[in-house]
Amino acid sequence: QSACFNPSTEATIKYRCGKRNPPLPPLQLEHKISLSPSFCPLTSLNITSPNISFPKMPKRSRSSSFLMTTTIVSAALIFTAPTRINAYITSGLPAHTHRAFLRKLTDDICNQSIGSLSPEEMSTCPMLMSAWATAPEKLNLSSDNGRERALAVEGLLKRMIDERRAGNAEAIAVTEDYNAVMKAWSMSGEGSKAAVRAEQILIQMQDLYQSGDKNVQPNLESFQIAIEAWSRASDEPNAPARAQQILEWMINTYKSGANDKAQPNTLCFIPVLKAWASSRKLEGPIMAEHLIMWMQQLQFQEEIE
Repeated sequence: QSACFNPSTEATIKYRCGKRNPPLPPLQLEHKISLSPSFCPLTSLNITSPNISFPKMPKRSRSSSFLMTTTIVSAALIFTAPTRINAYITSGLPAHTHRAFLRKLTDDICNQSIGSLSPEEMSTCPMLMSAWATAPEKLNLSSDNGRERALAVEGLLKRMIDERRAGNAEAIAVTEDYNAVMKAWSMSGEGSKAAVRAEQILIQMQDLYQSGDKNVQPNLESFQIAIEAWSRASDEPNAPARAQQILEWMINTYKSGANDKAQPNTLCFIPVLKAWASSRKLEGPIMAEHLIMWMQQLQFQEEIE
């Protein structure tokens, strides 16, 4: 799928069906679309009737017709509301266009009055959060604007929480939403500031879970993100120790029965080991050795995977 936009108010969207088994003749579809003055990609499209040219099909293949029909339907699905964000992120449009698209959708949601979001808008929030948090290369977001990404994700989470407090039954923040915020901060390039924020969110999640909110129970990924955030905090001399503190808290939380999803695995130890190895501290090699011995002991006791 490709979109070719020109400076005028008309654009052409082309679809092409490639080779299949059995072989199919090339199929091309063209949609003439008109752009509104306040054009927002995939939200202000006025699609006219398509000009579709079908080449002659081989008589022998009904499955060929089915495959071609499936391709057309799949192409049309990108315009449906539940899939448009993911389709837009994975398309081939320029990074600045992706970023502007996410920025507009985020602002549209966060700037509305509290308690007014529709079910569709609430379902859009997690997709937006995931898109901001997991697509920094696609969005061309370097460390210079990583803070923007993290604040955008956290703003969406805050909006969901505010909606819930206002009585919106559709607004339910879950563990994956909190993890997206933590991941955005961890990859923001903000060093120790980002690690502190990720740790604060993790502690808040565990407190909420112990208070009875089962939707935000920290899982393995939650602890891993916080540990990795400290392992990236090169501006903090005590970053290796802070990363190890979270690892120790994770293990104690699991062993005490306070969180059955906090069971660590060997991958949780690797960022801490790397942090000590690159710390240039005199105690670094000793701490790394003790950490390996502790990991082996936990493996022997079958307390880690």
